[in-house]
Amino acid sequence: MTSFLLSVQNDNVITFGQANDTTISTHSNSTVPLNNSSFLDTKSMSQFPDIAEHQNSSVKTVTYTPKFLCGNVTASEGPVRPGHYDTDISILNKQEYPIKLFMNVIPNDGKSSNSIIKVLEAESAMGITCRDILPLVTDSKNLTEGFVLLTLPIGGNMINAFPDPNNPEASILRSIDELQANLVDVQVFYTANALPQLPNEVIFNKIEFRILSDPSGKIPQAFLSKLLEVTLTSNADQVYDQVQRVKSLLEDRFSLSVSETNAINIQIEKSEIDSLFTKDDHAISSSRLNPNIYFR
Repeated sequence: MTSFLLSVQNDNVITFGQANDTTISTHSNSTVPLNNSSFLDTKSMSQFPDIAEHQNSSVKTVTYTPKFLCGNVTASEGPVRPGHYDTDISILNKQEYPIKLFMNVIPNDGKSSNSIIKVLEAESAMGITCRDILPLVTDSKNLTEGFVLLTLPIGGNMINAFPDPNNPEASILRSIDELQANLVDVQVFYTANALPQLPNEVIFNKIEFRILSDPSGKIPQAFLSKLLEVTLTSNADQVYDQVQRVKSLLEDRFSLSVSETNAINIQIEKSEIDSLFTKDDHAISSSRLNPNIYFR
């Protein structure tokens, strides 16, 4: 993908598009002491063509904007087909030092949440799912969609200071330029399932029966003494009185009283059991995000 640039007057902000892919060539360098017990680490200085125009600029902010889709669609209201939707955002700190980032949840047609500070330890990963996102949305719906804004604060081409593990009284400053700004890997995994729960077995009981007599006269004569069939769902490890189950069904169907139901003479001819697993129609997709880089 080719990069695009966005220039904003006064702030002089330049943005590299999130669809960018860059190749980084690294060369180690020395560490030099600074004032107030800080150290400047110029490791991973990079070389890349076509960046002469940014030599006098400094990286201001690095952001990632993964999209999220969380919740359920039970009818044809859209914008997607009925199902259960979930989002899993994975963030990998590839560096040998901790990285601090700010997380904001911005739902469509809604207000941004307050920033939450996350600290990724060196060479570690974290995940953000719908369980983390939805509590931060003030006006959640059955299906909520929007963006998570992940921001790495950088000032003067320096990423925020972190404690030196070998010297608690000192800190380390890391130099960053546009070729080193992809400090973390951000990947998004989307799932869509037709069922909100895992598929399960459903047991069906097929019953063939005859109504021998109906003193109430409420059941049509055409049903009497005729072989009838009904299919009912059943539970495993449950004992059923098939005659009573059929009578209860007739009671509801023909508005019979308790005494009228008890007076009906039912004969069970045959009973069979069948089962099937509910079909889970699902889909998955994933994507890897490149950073948006803002220059001062």
